Amino acid sequence: MIRYAVIGIGRMGSVHANNLAKGRIKGARLVAVCDTDTQKLKDFGAKFPKVALFEDHKTMLSSVKPDAVIVATPHYSHVELVCDALNAGVNVLSEKPAAVEACEAQKAIELAKSLPHLKYGIMYNQRTNRMYAYAKKLLDSGALGEIKRVTLTITDWYRSQHYYDQGGWRACWCGEGGGLLINQCVHQLDVLQWLTGMPVFLTAWAATKNRDITVENDVVAVMDYANGAKCVFTASGHELNGTNLLEIAGDKGRITIGKFKMKYLKFAKSETEVNATTTKGYGRSPYKVKKLTYGIRNILSELRTRGQQANIIRNFTNCLLGKAELIAPGSEGIKALSIINAIYLSAYNGNKKVELPLDYNEYCKLLQKLKEEEKIQQ
Repeated sequence: MIRYAVIGIGRMGSVHANNLAKGRIKGARLVAVCDTDTQKLKDFGAKFPKVALFEDHKTMLSSVKPDAVIVATPHYSHVELVCDALNAGVNVLSEKPAAVEACEAQKAIELAKSLPHLKYGIMYNQRTNRMYAYAKKLLDSGALGEIKRVTLTITDWYRSQHYYDQGGWRACWCGEGGGLLINQCVHQLDVLQWLTGMPVFLTAWAATKNRDITVENDVVAVMDYANGAKCVFTASGHELNGTNLLEIAGDKGRITIGKFKMKYLKFAKSETEVNATTTKGYGRSPYKVKKLTYGIRNILSELRTRGQQANIIRNFTNCLLGKAELIAPGSEGIKALSIINAIYLSAYNGNKKVELPLDYNEYCKLLQKLKEEEKIQQ
């Protein structure tokens, strides 16, 4: 039985803590929670009197000595808490993003590497989506051939002004380190790089549209891959009834994934072969179609228990029990974060072309500038 503690019992942390406390994660149980908000602790303790309550995470780690801890606090604190847990000899699963700055994420990764007996994971729950998992299998097997084009459109993260007026640490450079990208789209950008790999260059545009906030809620980026293929990424937090679509076109087939449905076209002949052998007409190839859905059971699970997040905790638990490999190792948290940092670096520097791997120092300077400007506006 893996003994868990949760640091931060706000919106997501309380979901993780509830799932553990209610026995929804086989092989795991909740022994402690920590939060600086005493009222949240009292309310949680009233529901689960057997769970120890702490206001200080170091005291909790030393006195309870859990097997694993889930970090579910504001973004800027993730690296510090991850490192404190690892240094205390505790396995750690961090909420996304791994950090605000890729250079900070690297610190946690290096520490975890020096402690190979401990596990460090990240809550990239979209990797448990059966459609993305199937796409990963296809791409890794070479079934699509060389990637020719990628389109990622995520415009269904609608957030009204009321959402932002609730205040707190979100939707500001000083509290969150960005807006739409680092809060919502980090999941889709992780899936993107998980499936297609990291781009080598990107050019981006970001704006704040029709909202009284200092961070972006509208983004367009064009990413260049090493083989010459491009990805066009579009994201919006101000579009009603938006689109959730990932399309990957390859030499041998094409994948189209919506929010709940996926379609895979397998070409009988590759485009390369069609182009080389066509002597009449425009050229075409027969194809087979395979369809996959997200699944009604998964949809219901999402409504009741945040099923994807619970799946990550199950995977982390099974990894600690020696029954599985990590779906989302903490070492991979830096990849989507690097794309996000690069998009900001391009968008807020006159749409300049940014090379990856990222120049960490250049991004640190930009973020500091954005934070200082934000303070002046307030």
